[in-house]
Parts: sequence; structure tokens; C-alpha cells
Amino acid sequence: MIGKIKHKGLWWLPDRPEKRISGTLKFTPWSGGILDLIGSFKDARYSDKLSSHEIILGTSAGGVPITLHGCFETKSQISTPGFSTSSFYVGMIFVGAHFPKKEDIKFKQLKIHYSHLNRWVNVYGFTRQRLLNFGKRTITVAYALPNSIEVSVNSCKISIAFQVRESYKLEKVTIEQKTYVCITYPEETPIKGCLKTINQIRNFLTFAIGEPVYPLLVEGITEVNKQILQGNKEYYPPVKIFHKLLYTPRQLKTLHPDKMLFTFKDISKKFKDIIRNWFEKAELLEPIYDLYFNTLYNPYMYLHHRFLSLIQALEAYHRRVMKNYELPEEQHKKRLEEIIKAVPPKYKNWLENKLKYSNEPTLRKRLRDILDENEEILGELFAEGSLINKVIDTRNYLTHYDITLKERAAQGEELYDLTKKLEKLLKACILKELGFTRDEIKKLILSKNVGV
Repeated sequence: MIGKIKHKGLWWLPDRPEKRISGTLKFTPWSGGILDLIGSFKDARYSDKLSSHEIILGTSAGGVPITLHGCFETKSQISTPGFSTSSFYVGMIFVGAHFPKKEDIKFKQLKIHYSHLNRWVNVYGFTRQRLLNFGKRTITVAYALPNSIEVSVNSCKISIAFQVRESYKLEKVTIEQKTYVCITYPEETPIKGCLKTINQIRNFLTFAIGEPVYPLLVEGITEVNKQILQGNKEYYPPVKIFHKLLYTPRQLKTLHPDKMLFTFKDISKKFKDIIRNWFEKAELLEPIYDLYFNTLYNPYMYLHHRFLSLIQALEAYHRRVMKNYELPEEQHKKRLEEIIKAVPPKYKNWLENKLKYSNEPTLRKRLRDILDENEEILGELFAEGSLINKVIDTRNYLTHYDITLKERAAQGEELYDLTKKLEKLLKACILKELGFTRDEIKKLILSKNVGV
């Protein structure tokens, strides 16, 4: 998806195939999809109103079928003598198939090439040999396609697969290997479910790599495109999928595996267990993931917003995974009844609302619990006894802007260092949920130069 496409062709609405309009479809990862039409789908009497269409179908000048999903008109003009133009923003683009209805957009298999995936997996099929014989140098390069790595999670199969391209010229021989993630469903799955799986894998790779990961290529296999070849062999021409992602960079970084939190080789012996944990705990840890990955995918986030997001993520982690009460429910209920009875009737409703969450741990208690759980791993980072006080004062100041807390709140470089420590603490929590041992977490968090 880090690329541009442009298709000139004819475009029409599924229920009005007889009215086909010339136009140009453009897509970039930064602006998304734009369809410019020389004409309009609207009747003249509605020309002053902007329209929207769930599906627009098209065929490129080269005969390629295209489906546009989630189309909103952004501009409509009529000039004398009745010449009209219109433009649409397009949510998703499917190049290679026609889906007349939203419900038809389903896939049985997806192939995704993510940024940094080649280096994260770091498995290649090349062997090279140099020989010097009687003054003549011989270079031999052999290639064998590596075996794919498969794991079953939830209701789909995920595999790391490899593809090679080769080209021969008189002056140059090229063999290029690319690594893909393939998702195979037992039955065709609606696009919404497909995107969810794609994003879950994207988040996993972003967590492992420590930098935002982007899908560079997404292709899907659908029954809509099924063809029967000679010998009753089935063939499914792939459908390329495009949609805009927020904050997509125009140029990608080059990352060395040593700078990543962990690589495939680091987890190869228990890769299947870790991936299963990532998916099986996705619902439990969803609010933690949402808060954390927002700090990674948004390069424009202010430092104090990043700090607050990480604090919220740690609070959510404690609430979801650890003991989320101070007293057993019956004891707390009895305590509340005694307190409510002791106040005048006119204050009872007010007090009941104030005490609604009174049995939940305070932020101080939550942080203390998490730090105690990770003391053996991160004791060196959190050795300062006043750290929790600093975190709480900073959170309270940035949340309420109480002027009396300003001097005690972390700012500037101190806030950056505090945020970096909180991120490492959150990473330790997530690594634990994925099945890493204490020694493995300590090595990953402390030995590698990773963090905010």
C-alpha cells in the first residue's frame, strides 16, 4: 500500500449499469482514493446535493474490474452548457474483481507484505560460494525457497511464507526474496473480519519491532474470481486491496534486527504459542493495545499525551488482569451500607454516586501492584522510591492542571525519561501475557536499546 495507483476507465452504479461515466481513479497512501468523473450519477434536479454510494463499479482502460467501497461525493459542478463533473472520496479499493454489494466483499485467503517483515523474520534461502582456481574467480549463488511456518489461531490459519522473483540479463542476474503473512479462513470472511485480522498482525509486528509497521501489499482470494482451467483446475486471480492508513510515512526507515524488541529468531521455538496468545488475549487486552499503539502510530502526539496514554494503558491492564478490588464484594457492600446509613437522607444519593467506584484500587495501588509483579525484571529501572509519587503528581497535574502540582510534576527531559520507563513497564506486562519468561523479559527490556 506504500505506493500510488491510477486507473482511467468507465464507472457506474450497480443498479444502473447502463449509465457509465468516464473518469480517473487515483490512490496514494497519504490522501486515500479519489475518483474524478466527467459527468455525474445524479439527476439534474439533485445536482446541488452531494451524494454517497456504498459501491461504485468500474473497468479500467486495460479491462481490469474495480470495486470502490464507501464513496462520498466531495465536489459536484455544472458549467454551461450543461457540462458536469464530480469527485468522490473512496474508502476502499478492490482492483481485480466486481462486488455488486457490500455483503459480497469476502475473502478466503489474504497475502500481506508488511514493512520490516523481511528483516524481522530474517530467514533467507541463499547460499553463496566464491572459488579461486588458477587465477579465475568463480561465484556460485544457490537459492532454495524456505519452508513456510504455519500456526492455527482462532478460526483461521496464519503462515509466514516466502516468494522469489528472478530476472536474467546479460550484465545482471537478480534473485529477490520477499516474506509474506498469509491468512487462510475455513470459509469466506467479510472484509471487516479480514481487516481486523490484518490489523492484529500489524500490531503484533509493531510491538515486536518497536516501530510502526505498514501493509505494503494486500492481496485477497475470493470465490467471485473463481475460474476453472483445463483439467478442472481451480484458479483464483488475486484482488489487490487499498485503503488509507493514518500517518503513513512517505519514506520508510531501514531497521536492523538488533534494534527490534524481539525477532522471529528470538521466538522461533515458541512462535506458535506466542501468536496464539496474541490472538486469544486480544479481547482481554484490547483497551491496552488501543492506548499503546496510538502512541506508536501517531508521530505527532505530544509527549504529555503519550505519558497519559501509557498511564491509562497500565490502569486498564491492572483492571483487566490483576485484582480489581480492595475488599471482597460482600465486605465492601456491608461497609457502604453502614456509611450510607450514617448520613442525612438528603445526601444519600450524592454520596452513593461518589462511592460508586470506592472499592477499586487507587492509581498508586495499581502501579505498586504492577511494579511489585515486575520488580525482579525491572528493579534497576524503578529503583527510585519516589517514582510512583512523581508519576501520580504528573498524571494529576496533566489531567486537572492543578497549579499546586506544577512544581512536583515531571516536565521536559524528566517527563521524557518517565514516559520511557512507563513504556518499558507496559512492554514487560504485554510480554508476560504472551508467554515470555521473566529472564527473557529482563533480557529484552534491559539489554536492547528499545523504548520511547
